[in-house]
Amino acid sequence: MNNSLQQRLSFWLSIAIVAMGVLAAAVSFWLAYDEAQEFQDDTLRQIATLVDADRLPSEGQRSVGAMDNDPEARIVVQRLTALGDLDRARLALPADLRTGFHTLDLGRTRWRVYVRTVKSGDRIAVAQATQVRSEAARDSAQRTLLPLLVLIPLLSFFSRRLVRASLAPVRALARVADAQSEDRPAALPIAQVPEEVTPFVQSINRLLERINRMLEQQRRFIADAAHELRSPLTALSVQAQNLRHVGSPEAARERVIPLLAGIERARHLTEQLLSLARTQAGTTSKTDVDVSAMARELIAEYLPLAEARGIDLGLDEDAPLSLHASAEALRLILRNGLENGLKYAPDGGEVTVRLLSDHGDAIIEVADNGPGIPASERERVFDAFYRMPDAAGEGSGLGLAIAREAANRLGGSLSLHEREQGPGLIFRYRQRLET
Repeated sequence: MNNSLQQRLSFWLSIAIVAMGVLAAAVSFWLAYDEAQEFQDDTLRQIATLVDADRLPSEGQRSVGAMDNDPEARIVVQRLTALGDLDRARLALPADLRTGFHTLDLGRTRWRVYVRTVKSGDRIAVAQATQVRSEAARDSAQRTLLPLLVLIPLLSFFSRRLVRASLAPVRALARVADAQSEDRPAALPIAQVPEEVTPFVQSINRLLERINRMLEQQRRFIADAAHELRSPLTALSVQAQNLRHVGSPEAARERVIPLLAGIERARHLTEQLLSLARTQAGTTSKTDVDVSAMARELIAEYLPLAEARGIDLGLDEDAPLSLHASAEALRLILRNGLENGLKYAPDGGEVTVRLLSDHGDAIIEVADNGPGIPASERERVFDAFYRMPDAAGEGSGLGLAIAREAANRLGGSLSLHEREQGPGLIFRYRQRLET
């Protein structure tokens, strides 16, 4: 049997129907057989009640029924004698039989005997061979099996048809899904879907909604990336063409400097675009990361830049901190916070990396005493390629977008906050500590 739900339902329903049908047939046969036996007992009892004892011969017996046609089917009525029945013409019934029903082996034949005592004190025995009774009961019981034997295959056939008809909306839904556009998939209709399948279809619709959002983000990202790359590439092309008209090596060297700067900006932008693409793909694996050691490594890396501008770059931690996360993604987040802090902190300012725990959450902060970001802009700066109108320095507006995407992939959150004392900004990453 394959993995078809329809075939499995049809198979097991057919097995259940056949099993229940056989059980019902057996019970019906037994009940009908037992009822036929009771009916024949009632017949013996009624015959014994209707027989006139005074008209019975003192010797011999009287047969009731079609004795001439079928001697084995007869019902025998006779008077019991005090010494028992020893006459060969009579059934050899014991003299001490009590009133009621008895089953006796008389010779080679088993008889069902009913004994009745009349008012005169005489006792009357009404007997019938059990073989005849059993055959009659069996014939009667077998007639009750015919409807069930016909009904079982019919029920099996119609159950298969009903299962197929019940799953028809699912097949129709599959055709709707197959007809979907790959670039803009729409939600699947659930009006005709069975109630048991509805939660599954709703999950698919939520997945399609997330896919649509992702596709829209990718389309917007590609459009923004193309726009951002067009300007530096155009400038590089113009600067390269200007080199062709330079008459002296000194002038060429002067024009090479902005060309190299433009190439560096294009390279940096390309690296950021690749980082964002890798972060959105979420292909990195998680391990136990020593955040304290990572922070010290990054501080040592950026310390020369901080010292060149007289910036006090330091680390503040309550205790060593570890996280189960992607080391690459976590380094990207912390590096972005450090770069922005050092970029916007004034000469002679301060940038501090803080590591702490708060109610089961790990918190990584980078605080600087720069100009800060207005509250109205703190969410917009996370949009790709967005830069505040009065932002200082050069940039593509991708750093914070990449950092937040990495934070989301790690299951954490990234936010910007105002410093409690003095101007500046706090870059804060929060992630739940695993227990």
